[in-house]
Amino acid sequence: MTGFLYRGVIEGYYGPPYTHVDRLWWIEKLAGWGMNLYVHAPKNDALHRQEWRTPYPSEQMREFSALIERGAAHGVDLGFAISPGLSITYSSATDLRILETKLLRFRELGGRFFALCLDDVPTHLTQEADRRAFPSLAHAHVAVAHALHAALGSSCRLLLVPTDYLGVAPTAYLEILGETLQRTIEVAWTGRTVVSPEIRTGEAARRAATLRRRLVVWDNVPVADGPMRSMLHLGPFARRDAALPEHVCGFLLNVMQHPHASAVAVHTAAAYLRIPKDYDPERAWEKALRELGAGAEAAFADFASAHRFSPLHPRDRDPALEECFCELRGQVLGAGDPSATLVALRELLERRLGVADTLRADLLDRKLASEIEPWIASHHLETKRMLAALDFLEGLLREGPRLTKALSLFGFEGRVNLASSPAASSYGPRRVVYPQLVSMRDDEAGFGPDPALFKDCNLADEIVTFAESFGLEKLRAD
Repeated sequence: MTGFLYRGVIEGYYGPPYTHVDRLWWIEKLAGWGMNLYVHAPKNDALHRQEWRTPYPSEQMREFSALIERGAAHGVDLGFAISPGLSITYSSATDLRILETKLLRFRELGGRFFALCLDDVPTHLTQEADRRAFPSLAHAHVAVAHALHAALGSSCRLLLVPTDYLGVAPTAYLEILGETLQRTIEVAWTGRTVVSPEIRTGEAARRAATLRRRLVVWDNVPVADGPMRSMLHLGPFARRDAALPEHVCGFLLNVMQHPHASAVAVHTAAAYLRIPKDYDPERAWEKALRELGAGAEAAFADFASAHRFSPLHPRDRDPALEECFCELRGQVLGAGDPSATLVALRELLERRLGVADTLRADLLDRKLASEIEPWIASHHLETKRMLAALDFLEGLLREGPRLTKALSLFGFEGRVNLASSPAASSYGPRRVVYPQLVSMRDDEAGFGPDPALFKDCNLADEIVTFAESFGLEKLRAD
């Protein structure tokens, strides 16, 4: 078994592309973590996708040249992707020449890794000329990939992102790729679905067997675009088998539009990619938080704990806080004395209440502080709501007049009815959809067994709801 040849990130999300400064920052970080590839493929870069025929302007090409030079100095390759599938005529010699010319300009700058992205495009041949020229969409894609591979030359590497980029079962499209695509062309795969909760060796083996080569995993972690935008994925890279190098030659993590926040997951992934069999997600996560949260390490760790939720971590809403609350709930409902647990939960919440001020004042990475500000505000409001619930519970459990306790419900409701931004979820989502499709075919697309819609998963809501229901029950007139 060999290791991972490609260890990097792909700027492949839907949203505002990174700035040149962001990309320079990434190169240095990737190099420091032992990673070796950065691929430029932003979906909302018009010249990458919608207007792929238009050359990049000279100023942007100079920036790309600087990125390649910086990467070469740090051992990080710069990859460049083009996504022509929305409008290309596969049988057009003119379109093919434009495509080759665009990638050859990057080769002239020193680029040696390229990607032909044919994901999220029609799954059939839409133009009459192509239907006359090719037996199927797969044959058209193979022809274009072969032409690009020949034009770029043997010194360059080409990655094909196929239209059937997810799932485990073979398709007619993939069978044709496996049979006819040159073995030196890499093929991307996202796992069994779009954001794969786990990637198992058996799953990779089945797809690799269909394609007759080891795979490059385009891992949609920690990306949070489209319907996932309310989420800030700060959990560790996890649930990828240690034996994947048998069938996988590389990983490209698709990042969020927040580059510095994305670094938490990428930092941990670097540890997995170095030695998969020795990877400990929690140990890697703690190390990443110490480095990236410099100046406010403890506060950033508390903040990140409330933003671990994702398909990889569907039960993580702040593990320490939730464990303490569950203990308190059991005691309040009759299993023991809650006094010590009330004190412990208050300490946890008051520490989290101070997170916002500490991050805003002391976090050394000011770009990171700016990126996460909507979630800092959300985290602060949700923490205040939980403290209000705790105050209400403590009042109910103390000796005192029933009228005072009954009236305290009105004050409690006033405190918890704080506005929460739907654009920033902390302590788990109230409602979020992950695109967990198992096929991208026009006639087969649908959701599989992996959870797609998560509702009522917010820990603050759970604590507030418990306080309300317990209070109403306790104060109900006999």
